[in-house]
Amino acid sequence: MRWSLVVGYGVGFGLVMSVLFTVAIFAGAFASRDFLLNDYPPAIQERYAKPKSARGRRVAVWVGVLFWGVCCVPLTVAAMLRLRADLGTDLGFGPAAVAGALMFLTLSLYDLVVLDWIVFAGLRPRLLVLPGTEDMREYRDLRFHAVAALKGSPLIPIVGLLTGGVVAGLEAFT
Repeated sequence: MRWSLVVGYGVGFGLVMSVLFTVAIFAGAFASRDFLLNDYPPAIQERYAKPKSARGRRVAVWVGVLFWGVCCVPLTVAAMLRLRADLGTDLGFGPAAVAGALMFLTLSLYDLVVLDWIVFAGLRPRLLVLPGTEDMREYRDLRFHAVAALKGSPLIPIVGLLTGGVVAGLEAFT
């Protein structure tokens, strides 16, 4: 097994996913600035003092469906097919699980470092700042974002296990 190829595919396709995620976040914010309201620090949500709008809820659903269903699933399938072709053999559970987990790990780290810390906390583009909360120091709360990322981290091995299981299952039937 050429593990460097597996790692390369996991990280490479994870970076492609990350770029698509960035586009999805900004498109969603353009459509409705409050679509990620529940992901803001509690003090910002409190000062904003409005529930997520109906439009924000619809945009959140559509962004989720389009990103996860239209981008991530096909991209994961493409990654596994290309990896299998480059390896010249069935992937099996292990390599597919590692590649899938690395794709999601890359996306998670990119989300934390680039989107949350650099863009959201550092640059703070107007599109991502809720009206009436512009001056709040909580936008720069790096710990809040790190804790949120840690809460989501159990999904990384789950994505890997699911990817490995699906690939192994499909290879067993073909």
